[in-house]
Amino acid sequence: MNYLWLFAVAGGAALLGIALAFGMIKQDGRRSVAAIAGAFVVAIGALGLGIYVQKAPTAPLRASDREESQNNLPAAATTEKDLPGK
Repeated sequence: MNYLWLFAVAGGAALLGIALAFGMIKQDGRRSVAAIAGAFVVAIGALGLGIYVQKAPTAPLRASDREESQNNLPAAATTEKDLPGK
């Protein structure tokens, strides 16, 4: 179901982007080509950053088991530095 939302949002954004690019090119072709190229560079950079963040290691997580024992573990002890105002 999450992929359906991804395609719906991405498809809508693509349609709006194509309409905007078409209108820009129709008004001022030379200047808009540079703006569209800049937008593609930013989009590719954002995609690269997203892939980098997705592949970065995360904090270790205790895997769940059939008894869901990860929810029964005690919380960490409070230390002096955790108290407010200290």
